[in-house]
Amino acid sequence: MTKVASLLSTEQNFVHIDLLNNENIIENFSSKLYYASNSKFDQILPTIESLSVAGLSFKFSDNQSDNPELLIEELLNVLKSQGKKVLITIDEVDDSKAIQRFSQLFAALKRKQLPVFCLMTGLPELVLNIQNNKKLTFLLRSEKIFMSPLDNLAMVQTYQKVFACSVKLASQMAQLTAGYSYAFQLLGYLCFENNPQLEETNFATVKELFQLTLFENAYQKIFEGLSDLDRQYLIAIQGQRKLEEVCRIMNKDKVFVSQYRRRTLERRLIRPTGHGTVDYTLPLFSEYINAIQDPDSLFYLGY
Repeated sequence: MTKVASLLSTEQNFVHIDLLNNENIIENFSSKLYYASNSKFDQILPTIESLSVAGLSFKFSDNQSDNPELLIEELLNVLKSQGKKVLITIDEVDDSKAIQRFSQLFAALKRKQLPVFCLMTGLPELVLNIQNNKKLTFLLRSEKIFMSPLDNLAMVQTYQKVFACSVKLASQMAQLTAGYSYAFQLLGYLCFENNPQLEETNFATVKELFQLTLFENAYQKIFEGLSDLDRQYLIAIQGQRKLEEVCRIMNKDKVFVSQYRRRTLERRLIRPTGHGTVDYTLPLFSEYINAIQDPDSLFYLGY
């Protein structure tokens, strides 16, 4: 996403707006779009009817500044007349009220054929939750790109270059991330913050912090977005159990269990490993499953 935004930012006809997934997403969109349109007169908006800055002319309706949706629409109409387009990027999306509100506004803007485009990134299961929202059916038609795991050799070379560590240690680090991009970034960040002079002797401490942070920042959020039966299925498959054993643990028939296998496959939480078995795709996810069942763990959920 960063690379796409960076490339388009070099195009004179594109305006890039980066938004955070929070309750003020529409208001932030309005403000950032206004300033990105080269206007510096936000403080006097309520007292003027029109202005012209850097070749862009704006005419505001009554109380327009109090309605961010109307301001956004008017600004986009102005940009459209100038032959400009707007790219919105949002990271870490989920099926929150903020994203629902933004998506509804975005759909309305597209219906009016305004030059606005949106690139959103997030965990596969959270993106699917958004697309399956009955109020946001237009998102089902949106193009969805599943990112492949990061290349192992490229990760090894990057870690080795940044930390000047041995190939052996860089390989251990790459294997620990399992190609999961967030894990790759997180591990690199923690290593740099705690031990810039990385060696095998001090990596164990970073590894413990990496696991704790991964569980807290990613896996808890993943579990919160799943149904109770999705969670039961993920627990039941631990150890690459065969379908028959998973059915016995869940006390359900094959047809019933198979639908939860399909759901977790769609969310890229598991991968087939042959002979009717599956395994987790995320690094240290089996350890997380252990933690949520351990009464002495910070992540205990009572399963």
